[in-house]
Amino acid sequence: MKKMNIWLFVGLVNFCIFCPAAPAAPAPAADFTIVALPDTQFYSRKYPQIFQAQTDWIIANRTKLNIVYVAQFGDIVDAGDKLPEQWLAATNALYRLESPALTGLPDGIPYGVVPGNHDHMGGTKSYNTYFGPDHFTGHKYYGGHYGTDNQNHYDLFGAGGMSFAVVYIDFNKAKDNPDMNYPALDAWSYGVLKANANRRAIVVSHDLLAVSSDWDPRGQAIYNNLRSCTNLFLMLSGHNHGEARRTDVFDGHTINTCLSDFQSYTNGGNGFLRLYQFSPAQNVIRVKTYSPWVNQYQTNSASQFEIPYPMTASAK
Repeated sequence: MKKMNIWLFVGLVNFCIFCPAAPAAPAPAADFTIVALPDTQFYSRKYPQIFQAQTDWIIANRTKLNIVYVAQFGDIVDAGDKLPEQWLAATNALYRLESPALTGLPDGIPYGVVPGNHDHMGGTKSYNTYFGPDHFTGHKYYGGHYGTDNQNHYDLFGAGGMSFAVVYIDFNKAKDNPDMNYPALDAWSYGVLKANANRRAIVVSHDLLAVSSDWDPRGQAIYNNLRSCTNLFLMLSGHNHGEARRTDVFDGHTINTCLSDFQSYTNGGNGFLRLYQFSPAQNVIRVKTYSPWVNQYQTNSASQFEIPYPMTASAK
């Protein structure tokens, strides 16, 4: 009986030694950052060195902050086609993001822009000359555009084990936009989000929120149009001078919308930009407001906050 117990013990030991271990849990994905550049119109008009300082800082911190994408909110310049020389300041700053030599990336840092009402002044020929479909076609992240121009377009990229779509929707003030077919744009943007339902969606348009956190008219229309798209989780805008945010829940689905516009600050904004730092391990987006021009963070509750966002589940 004792002999049998000894062999039973030996067998159990051998079983434990040779039994395969349970697979280790996958390591959480690394944090990554999306940078937002609100209303740069006064930089293009008077302070091009501040605009360039912003994009140079993005490039210098690409690896440290794992910067994967940059979004500009419109009013790239101050006077559209009326003062075409302002576009040279804008391209001198933004084109730097595309440079393989500066960024160390074959395709540069993915980025997108959208027209604001000031970019519409005198027409949008300049916008489409410098940021039209021909300019972005060939970039791997460029998804496509609406119509024959690039005033409405979308980008596709991946980060943190997730896939994203960023949809840009054109804006102009109602009194200045007799030819703006918003119903057609709404149908197009809805179609893009539905066609990319497996991607987490961000919408960028120049004007969405008032500084009170209430919807501006176009913001309300865009939200109403897209709120049933369950992959949409974030909408970003500028236009109105200040900072605001709101959280809306539709049919159990949460959409966060943020306004940031610093053009009323000294020097047309003093270089402040927004950092949306995604932490998949913590299921949170940490939002910070920083200026590389004055090397300063704004830490008030409107400028620095957290957005809970589940990143371990699928986009649906």
